[in-house]
Amino acid sequence: MPNSNIAYLLKFAPKEAYIDDLINGRLYMNAAGYYHGLPGEQGDPLEASMAPGVCLYGYTCLPIYCIYTVRENDIVDNTMKIPIRMIQQFGGADGWIGIVQYDSFASLADRHTTDDGSIYAHGPVSYGVPGPKLIREIFEGIPHNLVIKTPRYAYQKEYRIIGSRPVECRLLPDEYHPGCKIEKYAHAELDLSSSLADFSWKASVPSLEESQDGLMLELPHRV
Repeated sequence: MPNSNIAYLLKFAPKEAYIDDLINGRLYMNAAGYYHGLPGEQGDPLEASMAPGVCLYGYTCLPIYCIYTVRENDIVDNTMKIPIRMIQQFGGADGWIGIVQYDSFASLADRHTTDDGSIYAHGPVSYGVPGPKLIREIFEGIPHNLVIKTPRYAYQKEYRIIGSRPVECRLLPDEYHPGCKIEKYAHAELDLSSSLADFSWKASVPSLEESQDGLMLELPHRV
């Protein structure tokens, strides 16, 4: 899906401090493989799968940062509805929301995607099945699989930042399944070397007005 009509990016978090980190230009990232074992709809056992519906993985050690995409047609009278499903799955009723103007953020992220940069790529996730050409390129070394997810997650409208430096992964004994091993991934911190304060805001979930099947978020006027 094209980037041209993206207006804002939203980050949902259970604590205000996590949103402050984003505004300060520090993105705490988890490896793609970290999401295999998470409960609820934050988890995805097929994250980083190399082919549709197959638990054959690639690039599981690359770190990712996930944000919610707001497009121009989601906004009415400078207000948008956040589906209650997003609140329940990410951040919770007492959580916080970071609001980032897309154009300014994309320009900042682009500075880190040059040769030897800390960002491999950033862009909206596609929901569907990759075609044969993309699957071939995945096996040849291009991690398209990190920006394609199954349609069941389409409501998350995810925009993803992919780090360029793999994190460490260790195999540890599984205390619940003797003789088995589980993957334990390190975390990554991406420093954007710049504050986002001039084009970012935050709001607490309890401060939002309720609407049918969602909460109404008033968006800042763009400059």
